[in-house]
Amino acid sequence: MSKTRKTALITGASKGLGRALAIEAAAIGFDLILVSLPQSGTYLLADQIEQTYDVSVKVFEIDLLDAESIDLLASYTDQLPSLEMLINNAGCGGSGAFETASVAYIDKVLQLNVITMTLLTRKLIPALMRSSKRSYVMNISSIAAFAPIGYKHVYPASKAFVYAFTLGLREEYRNAGVSFSTVHPGPMLTNSDSCRRIVKQGNIARFCLESTTKVAQTSLQATLKGKAVIIPGLGNKLTYLFMKLLPSGIVKKLITQGVKKEIDIENEPIKGNWNAQTIPT
Repeated sequence: MSKTRKTALITGASKGLGRALAIEAAAIGFDLILVSLPQSGTYLLADQIEQTYDVSVKVFEIDLLDAESIDLLASYTDQLPSLEMLINNAGCGGSGAFETASVAYIDKVLQLNVITMTLLTRKLIPALMRSSKRSYVMNISSIAAFAPIGYKHVYPASKAFVYAFTLGLREEYRNAGVSFSTVHPGPMLTNSDSCRRIVKQGNIARFCLESTTKVAQTSLQATLKGKAVIIPGLGNKLTYLFMKLLPSGIVKKLITQGVKKEIDIENEPIKGNWNAQTIPT
């Protein structure tokens, strides 16, 4: 990594929002540390970024559910002069009835969305605090963090944790040179499966739909400005406003009906993407 350029570490970087964040961060001059699952094509992405932008890219294809992988990243960042940005994007989620969810699935959601994000942030704080100016932590939450949703069970709860965790640390490190931001995307077209599911959830989901590129651009700009809570897209901002103004019972019912329509039509088991964000409406 260049000693004259800022460095950003991005988890879940091989596809979806993580890939878009990597490209946009490189476009504004960040060297990159890209973290993703083994055999996820991240080395090819790194080559493409290095050929397009004047940046250096380091790749770690590891499983963040393994505590030793977090220690490996911490050891690497300890060797850097500083780390200017940490983007905790890796996460997972899916839809389905709670009684059909396997214990292994529930454990993975909580481990990756809550425990891994927390431990990685703790391990990388020393490198972030070595920055001579200001450093940033961007934690990817979800619009689902603001309302309980049936048929999503632990996912909204895990994203509510991200929201509370981030704002707590933001206050704690207010005068320490580290700015914490939490991002709350709505539905995004990350792959053919997400596209099919969003279409089946109805007009509200389609209205809130944003491209990963637009979400990445908005999130990076707002994070670098030090904004605490970032809700990309007009549709998602309006959804957040309705969540605040309407009675909580009505909000829960409306959103749950959309998710139930998705799983009723497909009659599918719960799915999850353990590498990149799967964002529900």
